[in-house]
Parts: sequence; C-alpha cells; structure tokens
Amino acid sequence: MANSGSTNTIDQLLGHSSGPSNPVTDRDLTRARSSAYIVHGNFNKLAGMCDDISTTGLVVVAADADLTDVENEVYRRVHNYVSSLYSYNEQIRQILNKRLNQHIGKDYFLPARNNKAAPEYVRRGTFLWGLRNDFQHGDYWCLSVKFERSTDDRNFYHLYFRKRDFEATPKGDLDESGDYLSHAPDSDQKYPLPYIGDFHRNLFSEFESAFESWCSQNRA
Repeated sequence: MANSGSTNTIDQLLGHSSGPSNPVTDRDLTRARSSAYIVHGNFNKLAGMCDDISTTGLVVVAADADLTDVENEVYRRVHNYVSSLYSYNEQIRQILNKRLNQHIGKDYFLPARNNKAAPEYVRRGTFLWGLRNDFQHGDYWCLSVKFERSTDDRNFYHLYFRKRDFEATPKGDLDESGDYLSHAPDSDQKYPLPYIGDFHRNLFSEFESAFESWCSQNRA
C-alpha cells in the first residue's frame, strides 16, 4: 500500500487517488452512515461516564457506587465501542471491495509492525481492534479499574491497560499479539479512555468524512 500523495485518508489507505471503480450506491452510504451512527452513540455513552474522556479520562460515579458495578459498566461500554468500531471498519471494507477492482483484506486495517506509512487512523485503530479481539475470549484481564480520588459525593476511577495480560489473536498483517500494540507508545495505551477519546473525536470523525468524500467521486 504505497502512499498516494493525497490528503484523503481513504486514498492513503488504498495507495491511489483514482476513486471508486464502480458507482457507490445509496444503500452503500446508508450502511456506512448507520454503522457510524452506532459508533458515535457508543462513544457518547462511554464519554458520558467521564469528566473529560479526551484528557484525564476519569470515570465519575456516586460515592456509594459499588466497585464491581463500576468495573462491569466501564468494561461494557468500552466493549460496545470497540465492537461497533470493528463492525464499522468491516462495513467500509466490504463497500470498498464491492466498488473497487482490487481486494481490500483485513491487512489494510491492521498494518504490520513496520508499516509506518499506513494512515494514522488504521495505525492507532490497531490497538482498539486488539482490545475487541481480546474481549472476544470472554474476559477483560488486560483492563483494570482503579480508584483515583474522591470528593464529598463522587468517586473518580482510572481505567488501566495491562500489557502483560493482553492475549489478542493476530489478524491481518499482524504476526503476533504484540503487533496490535506497535503503532502507539505504551504511555498512550496505559490509559484507554483518553486514547479512545482522542481517536474518536479526531481520527474517526476525519475518516468518516474522508469516506463520504471518496464516495462522492462516483455515485450511482
């Protein structure tokens, strides 16, 4: 996947700026927009638990909230977000495969460890894909919710990522579990909520716009 020289993330992903080979249909766009709507909704629910998800990422709950309930709710909302993001990417990949004369495999969205030319959206998204993959094994051992501080009526918790307990199955262009972690520093991955906040508000929204722009070049 060579760099296309374009500023459009879809062009960068594909390695060319030729646009769709076949017309993009209204149904294609409806599928993509519906999937994106679900991602946005799950993000808003996750962000709603936090003081500011993009900066501190502290989860704020009532002082008398049970820790187990807090943990389960945080894990549930993170799971919903990364699962819907995975589904969105798969929808986009399917549309690209239908409207291009080239095969778009999972490797386009899961770049190899040494692929630094891939768009930032897929490089940063690789960690989130890995979380979703790890969750599919039925546990959340790589995450932990820990008490940070309290006020008179509220408790604040951080969500932490534990690298040693991460056991995602390699997919796409990835050779081993650790490859999911190769496109972002440990310091970023340590706090998944700010990571998600920055990813969603910047990279996801930009990717969504780039896809719409790409589709507009050849509409049915």
